Amino acid sequence: MMGFLDWVAHVLPFMASPAFAISWYAIGVIGAVAIAIDANTANSALNPPLKVAWPIIVFFFSLVGVALYLVMSRPGDIGRVQGRKAKTERFTQYSKPTWRKVVASATHCVGGDGMGIMTAMVFARVEGFSFWGEFWFEYLIGYLLGWFIFQTWAMRMHDNGWFESIWKGGRAEFFSMITVMLGMGLVMRFVTPATVGAQPLPDTYAFWTFGALGLMVGFIFTYPMNYWLVAIGWKHGQGHEDMLKKMNKDERDGRRGQEARTSEQ
Repeated sequence: MMGFLDWVAHVLPFMASPAFAISWYAIGVIGAVAIAIDANTANSALNPPLKVAWPIIVFFFSLVGVALYLVMSRPGDIGRVQGRKAKTERFTQYSKPTWRKVVASATHCVGGDGMGIMTAMVFARVEGFSFWGEFWFEYLIGYLLGWFIFQTWAMRMHDNGWFESIWKGGRAEFFSMITVMLGMGLVMRFVTPATVGAQPLPDTYAFWTFGALGLMVGFIFTYPMNYWLVAIGWKHGQGHEDMLKKMNKDERDGRRGQEARTSEQ
């Protein structure tokens, strides 16, 4: 462990520099705006919660987030596909591989949790919380934000009632959040102090760059957990299989109704 931390202390100090931090977040802001626009125009079939989660991820992950979005949640030809149903079909077909669904599931998790975690971290550092006080405060705020907004929203999209959505959302968020905070906590406890000597305050560049690093490590840690949650049906990833079934049923019912009216005439 000490050998790894010595290596970290030697390699990562550049992350605390103004040039790196400003460049990282400038790309993050531009990328987040561009993806928010794309998700509501060309890639409009993207699941609504992901339309919010992806810009958050890109803001913190910068170029890494942009690359993830382009590979995981945006079919390359989606801009040439016209019509709501056609876009939905193309996006759903693109989203069929399990690894894409899992990355989208992890994105949804870290996007929601990350906003809560970073907000709580700002407050905790300003107020001088101890490490464990800050850790559990971040866990609580991240969990509540991820549960009641992002996860419940996603569960509602699968025709669950409010009570069932809250229950299923909280269940999925509980397991996801454990792994996100495990990764975040390891960076906070070991990597950041080894590199900058103390937990940085929100008015420093290191606070924001190492906060982003913690979220990225949390993303890596939560991937296996989200794989399991998608595999057992507790989370859904991305795609619109249920919506397409409903669209096709509505079309069939409409055709039958038209045929019935025609035969009556």
